[in-house]
Amino acid sequence: MGTRRKSYISLLVLFAVLFISFVISISIGPVTIPFKNTVRVLLAKLFNFDVISIPEIQNDIIIKLRVPRVFLGMAVGAALSISGLVFQALLKNPLADPYTLGISAGAAFGAGLAIFLSYVLNPYFKTLLPLFAFIGAVATVFLVYFLARTKGRVQILTIILSGVVVSYLFSSGLVLIMSLLGDKSYEIIYWLMGSLAGYRKYLPHAAAVIFIIIVFTFIFFRDLDLMSLGDDQASSLGVNTEFIRILLFSTTSLITAIAVSLTGTIGFVGLIVPHSMRMLFGPKHRILVPASVIAGASFLPLSDTLARTIPSLLFQSGMEIPVGVVTALFGSPFFIFLLIRGKKRLWF
Repeated sequence: MGTRRKSYISLLVLFAVLFISFVISISIGPVTIPFKNTVRVLLAKLFNFDVISIPEIQNDIIIKLRVPRVFLGMAVGAALSISGLVFQALLKNPLADPYTLGISAGAAFGAGLAIFLSYVLNPYFKTLLPLFAFIGAVATVFLVYFLARTKGRVQILTIILSGVVVSYLFSSGLVLIMSLLGDKSYEIIYWLMGSLAGYRKYLPHAAAVIFIIIVFTFIFFRDLDLMSLGDDQASSLGVNTEFIRILLFSTTSLITAIAVSLTGTIGFVGLIVPHSMRMLFGPKHRILVPASVIAGASFLPLSDTLARTIPSLLFQSGMEIPVGVVTALFGSPFFIFLLIRGKKRLWF
């Protein structure tokens, strides 16, 4: 069996895992719903027929609460995974993630500003939190590019350093806001941990943009392969490295900004998923791009399921822990693993 055929079969397996994770994430929670009921309700909704034998409360939980939440997790997981993959390729840095340019710090500052204004001026500002977070994230990207551009070019090292500087700038602004809010700053702290609980009304538009950019990114899989080897080799083979880098940085930063504005900062997804897929499929982005998207869309909803379920199992409570805590529990050991294996040239 050829390598390409094996890769395609593996992608089909990932699609099966995605479907299973979708059903599991909808079925399991503080209120557990039988898998067969979940499937029947989903099929009834899809093909427009009634399911009389299933309790109405289960139908409402599935359709009104869990399906939008799981779809949000799939969209954000896919966005963070593809962004992490692209950042690692363009920066030639195995530890790069979607927040390398300081996007999370800019979004956090925007969210903190919205919460601050809701207390100081008008509570209405809290409803604009996703918009403020998105503006903060996009402003960060533009500021990083402005600082990193020297003599008409954007160098990898200056991008990373600019991201660090801008991140510190917005982080200090956020600390100032939190100190002014006093005991009300817990809202910012909770937002920073990440959650799929709110702002689902923006999901259709956000998912559409994320899908378009993922498809757009796939078009450049050969360029990503070549740029992973180095700018000199890529340029000698006809790749406009400067244009491709700015283009893909801009598009992936956009979907990262969208993801962060809707869910807060959810760490390690853009680090764990691309590396896991690289270890399974190798360095070719023709397979890595769809594999990372599918795996990310599976990983984040499952992590959110754990975040919703663990408190009810341990404490018999309806509370939930932030999903960012769960991804960090998975991501921290994986990050240490990458550092140890880095000496052996794990990637590329």
